[in-house]
Amino acid sequence: MACNDSNRHNPEGDAEATVASEAGEPAPLPKDVIYASSPLISGNLYARPSFGGTIIAHFDTSQRLHIIDTTDNVFVKVRMQQDTSTHTGYISKIILPEQK
Repeated sequence: MACNDSNRHNPEGDAEATVASEAGEPAPLPKDVIYASSPLISGNLYARPSFGGTIIAHFDTSQRLHIIDTTDNVFVKVRMQQDTSTHTGYISKIILPEQK
């Protein structure tokens, strides 16, 4: 599988999102997403699970983040859409609201 296979155009997923949008419901999450959330504070998206890692992007509290891995003790792996780009990296767990 190529690195960018997850970014392919998916007409079936788009149709589901359109139906959900027209019905006033949130669009369904991609299958690899555990949950979606917005951060409590602005922060940085890192290339690896370390505060010393390369910063890929900056985000604020209005950014919607797709959480795709929560196995690390300090960081979560997230995917975010920013303008026309999709970024995948790591953020600190502490800046996300507690999950029930």
